[in-house]
Amino acid sequence: MRRIWLLGVSVGALACASPALAADYPPGLSAPWFSQIHLTSAIEAQVNGGKGVVIGLVDTGIVAGDYEVSGRVSSASSCAAVTFKCSSGALDDNGHGTATASIAAGAVSSAHSMSMSGVAPMASIVEEKVLNASGSGYSSDVANGIIKAVNAGAQVINLSLTYSPTSDIVSAIDYAASKNAIIVFAGGNSSAPLNGGANSTGFTTAALEHLVFVGSVSSKNVLSSFSNTPGSGVAVAGTTSSSYASLWLMAPGENIIAPGIQFGANASASWTGTSMAAPMVSGALALLEARWPVLVRNGDATAVLFQSTDDLGAKGVDGAYGEGLLDLTKAFQPIGSLTVTQANGRSAVVSKTSVVSAAGGALGALSALSQVLSNYTTFDAFQRDFKVDLSGLVGKPTAGAGSIVNAVAPTLVQAGARFAGGEVFMAESTDALSLARSNQDGQPGFLGGSGAAQPSVMYLSYRSETGAMAAVGRGMTSSYSFAEALWGADAPAADQAGRLGVSGALLNLAQGGNFAVGGMPLGGGSRLAFSWSSTVNPAQMDGGPFTNSQSPAASALAVGITTQITRRWRVGAAYSSLGETSGLLGATYQSGGLLDFGAHHHSQSIALSSALDVGGGVSFLAEATEVRTDGAPFAAGLIQSLSPLVARAWGVSVVKSDAFREGDGVSLSFREPLRVISGSAQIAITSVDDQGYAATSLTSVSLRPDGDERDLFVGYATPLGRNVDVNAALGYRTDVENVRGMNDVALRLALGVRF
Repeated sequence: MRRIWLLGVSVGALACASPALAADYPPGLSAPWFSQIHLTSAIEAQVNGGKGVVIGLVDTGIVAGDYEVSGRVSSASSCAAVTFKCSSGALDDNGHGTATASIAAGAVSSAHSMSMSGVAPMASIVEEKVLNASGSGYSSDVANGIIKAVNAGAQVINLSLTYSPTSDIVSAIDYAASKNAIIVFAGGNSSAPLNGGANSTGFTTAALEHLVFVGSVSSKNVLSSFSNTPGSGVAVAGTTSSSYASLWLMAPGENIIAPGIQFGANASASWTGTSMAAPMVSGALALLEARWPVLVRNGDATAVLFQSTDDLGAKGVDGAYGEGLLDLTKAFQPIGSLTVTQANGRSAVVSKTSVVSAAGGALGALSALSQVLSNYTTFDAFQRDFKVDLSGLVGKPTAGAGSIVNAVAPTLVQAGARFAGGEVFMAESTDALSLARSNQDGQPGFLGGSGAAQPSVMYLSYRSETGAMAAVGRGMTSSYSFAEALWGADAPAADQAGRLGVSGALLNLAQGGNFAVGGMPLGGGSRLAFSWSSTVNPAQMDGGPFTNSQSPAASALAVGITTQITRRWRVGAAYSSLGETSGLLGATYQSGGLLDFGAHHHSQSIALSSALDVGGGVSFLAEATEVRTDGAPFAAGLIQSLSPLVARAWGVSVVKSDAFREGDGVSLSFREPLRVISGSAQIAITSVDDQGYAATSLTSVSLRPDGDERDLFVGYATPLGRNVDVNAALGYRTDVENVRGMNDVALRLALGVRF
């Protein structure tokens, strides 16, 4: 049995009403401690001051009525001494125990002018008195105090007294660890290695995971002159061991303000010693365990503190600073990679490569999904839950209000030849810009091309004198050619349908690669047309936006028919089918990523059109389409399944030929592009209860965009001579890409010169 001493002393009383103290609270307290603990109100708010955690203090007792601890001292507090008798139970007759209790868990008191508080001001306190009025006791007293504190429910046990690894104390520590209680020992005030450099034996492996030693630093984060150091000793558990340095933390221990009951009721004093540093660590552990009960179950609270310290210098210099300085701000930040729980129950690391691009338009910015992700539960390496904004996983369209886009059309080299029975036309781009996506985003060429390397643009068509047509090409949408094949190459409705892009909405989602179009008259004023198109093959290009891991592979097939109702009125119908891989109605995503909407999707659409020649060179066209996309019952990542989707688009166009001069034309069109009107995704949502248990459930999230894009376009084309044509178009779009509040202006100028 070995005698044990307390490890902190008061150096002077402080009057409670001292105006100098109130103006400079607390004098002598180290800046790191003040900034890391007292200024982390956000931390204390989220943990509710350590409420629900019991801190056990094995010390000189406690004055339960002191303003800092009043109302939170457990009735289980007692005299645990076995070598001496306590005259008044756990009552403190020294002052040291009340001071350490208040540093660990003191509460703000409006009745006290100092308004001090400890690290965990809402934690409960169990005091086991094991040291007498002179601050000494024996190892048997301390061992019994540890056991009684554990049995009273203490989750963190503070020992601001001499570390003496006698068999009875080691056995008590092992018992505490078996109950998931953490033992925090003051490192000692002898300016020497811990335990005189000797090893400690008899520990269990669990004990080594629940044991912390604390040294003291000054206000300048320099080792206090009196503080012990870890030294080269180790704590041994069977065949394994941990160095004292790996179990050692630093905390401020000089001139710490705490109650000084020896100077009178509700008096305060300035305390110095590793006795003061230890309860700071104990309070920090209480805050962590109050916020994350999983740390208690897994025994990881100490590891969190060790991995979040501030390095005070080279750890190889006598191991003086152990693992470094306590830093609660870092301790309350994620450690390691953040993970989420997927719909299949497995964990996945959050990665920016999982971003979904909402540039397809029909889904807009996936606003409802972004809202769910904006406050999403993630877990760090210690299974601690953190609410994180993951809405950045959903990419946002970049068009801005008032922007003028693609003022000059890409340069095309065109050639044509007439011969008996028909004509041939060929066009090829000489720019790096592509016409791909132009019709999907607006009038032809409005947003075509990004300046990045893209597949070359090529177009070749044949028209017979009987009205038959065939065309092939790459690097552009096939919807214009399909409109010509459906309505007839020279029909005003063909140009109007191409500009609206309604009947060819699915064709526009499978463009940039190769396409083929054909059409023929059926007699009686009717025509039949078909089209096939695909997205770009990565082998066709070097770099560019079509060749990343999120590029969708899509192909579309369309067939349509138009017929003459009257001399001036024609109607049409078209059926389209779209297959997408890693794509959903234009939105793209990474296969196997966190936001994976399924490997494959199949969409079908029916479009109806009506063209009317009202006379006087005025033509009118109206189109509407409805798209139905199959669901995905076995999606991946956070998405468990998708319901079937329904999307719609419609538009009207008026053209006046010979408006101002012979051969010119004015066009006016209005449309609502393809937009999802119904459909949802089942997304995995994880919640954590107040006991720290996580549960994942599925929540239905609407895929309907928050905006409703509306486009108004005005175009004018006129010849400037026999060999020169000018084409200009101006458009205004609201809720661009179906994103609420995103508007823009688009301008396109084209000059045609024939040689």
